Amino acid sequence: MGGNEIKTVVRGERGKRTVKNLIKTAFEPVGRVMYVYGGGWNESDDGAGREAMTPGLSQSFIEFENKQKGSYDYREYDYKKDVSVIHKGLDCSGYVGWVIYNVLNDGKGYVTNSRNFGNMLEEKGLGKVTLNENVHSHRAGDIMFSKLNHVYISIGECCDGSVLLLHSSPPGVQLSGTYTPGGEKYSEAVRLAECYMKKYYRRWYARFPENSRDMVYLTQYDKFEWSVLGDDEGYRNMCPEDILKDVFEEK
Repeated sequence: MGGNEIKTVVRGERGKRTVKNLIKTAFEPVGRVMYVYGGGWNESDDGAGREAMTPGLSQSFIEFENKQKGSYDYREYDYKKDVSVIHKGLDCSGYVGWVIYNVLNDGKGYVTNSRNFGNMLEEKGLGKVTLNENVHSHRAGDIMFSKLNHVYISIGECCDGSVLLLHSSPPGVQLSGTYTPGGEKYSEAVRLAECYMKKYYRRWYARFPENSRDMVYLTQYDKFEWSVLGDDEGYRNMCPEDILKDVFEEK
């Protein structure tokens, strides 16, 4: 079942190829989809599954999330023991693949191993990869991927160098902020993530209030930059705070 009927705090547009729409689309599953290892993959575990090639959110995501409490442990849902759990949520690659499918709207699947995610997009002619030692900025829409087996979507850098990001990480799809490059834990990005999760995703925040991520997210990730997304709204030159105000239509 497609998710056009499912109410979300923010909604993107299918097939609108802009950085702003990428960010808005990436917010749709926030607070509504649990992290399930293998979620978004097909049952043969070699590419995108039907949920990652569905316009909008699948009802199976919502039904599963509605049953979860603060004690949720993704390790209790092992797709290697019960493959059906892949239809209940999204892992990091499944989430980013779902976002890209809904933005490009070309009928193709975009789920692969997180460590190869940006390379897959580059091979498809969608943009370019910069290796982590040459990454000096994180801007809105950048896909950050790592040999540490994770992939996230950057919203951009705050003034203190911390990065605001969207990802599927236990317990689920969420807005998170990194520490500063100097190791300060309560950074501007963490503050923003906490503020917006608490304000717009109260039920989720009450169960899962932790949203900070350490400096590894700043130093150990390669970067993919889009060449096929327009940016007339100037998101790639905006600070995360202004992007959030625009996404949530705050005055």
